[in-house]
Amino acid sequence: MTEVFPNYYNKFKCIADKCAHSCCIGWEIDIDESAMSKYRSLKTVFGDKIRKNIEGDVPHFALQKDERCPFLNEKGLCDIIIECGEGYLCDICAEHPRFRNFYSFFAETGLGLCCEEAARIILFEEERFSIALPENIELSEDEKDFFIKRNDIFSLLQNREKSIAERFLELAVKFGFEFKFSLEDICNEYLSLERLDDKWTEVLDKLKTFSFDGRIFEENEFQIPFEQLAVYFTFRHLSDALWDDSYGERVKFALKSCYLIGAIWSQYKCEHGDIEPATMVDFARMYSAEAEYSEDNLDELIYG
Repeated sequence: MTEVFPNYYNKFKCIADKCAHSCCIGWEIDIDESAMSKYRSLKTVFGDKIRKNIEGDVPHFALQKDERCPFLNEKGLCDIIIECGEGYLCDICAEHPRFRNFYSFFAETGLGLCCEEAARIILFEEERFSIALPENIELSEDEKDFFIKRNDIFSLLQNREKSIAERFLELAVKFGFEFKFSLEDICNEYLSLERLDDKWTEVLDKLKTFSFDGRIFEENEFQIPFEQLAVYFTFRHLSDALWDDSYGERVKFALKSCYLIGAIWSQYKCEHGDIEPATMVDFARMYSAEAEYSEDNLDELIYG
């Protein structure tokens, strides 16, 4: 199938052992049948080690007591790649942090925000997000309508003649709601969901009583990060509106996500006097891992 990619896509390269939040820690990785076949046929001592570290009716790698993948070595590198090459990775490991939006005759492949390197690229890309449809591609009438709507949203969000606060307000009005939320209610909503990291719970508990004035959406240094965040959430999640017409719900989710991340950044900035890009990335990464990588959480946040 034909694939197309965002303009920043080729800037991404896994930083492996330099990653502070390895995707090889804390995630239960299901193994696809193609990879299982390779592991079954690997007649080596290392092949025996792979098979001994797979469990479950749905095969997955058995995490160690510190929730590390059994093949993440002490240097932060993958022993499967070292011993066998990247061709022996299961699909999830090989594809992360990529995601795909599927259409009739092509797919869009993006980078997920839960990877710190991908998040850094997304947040601080100066160039406006763009992704081109394949040439001479055949679109259904519904798909044509979808891309017109999405391009309108992108154009509004990328209008740098206005502050991101003005753009968010305009987009919210366009879809029939206000860009104004109760921070306490949002925190309680997210606290009611399944959570992966105790640090996320601490962030939300602390944030509930923060007096958030939204001024961060007017500050120059945050204009591009918020633009790129809002476009990212739209790019990643709006395509499912093709099937259920949930345009308003998905736009609201994108803006509410930006609002919550903005509140987190603001609180940190108030407490520390400033916020470094790496800290902005870490909070965005944490948000994505908690909100975007559980289908139940995502459904509740969009439709609940």
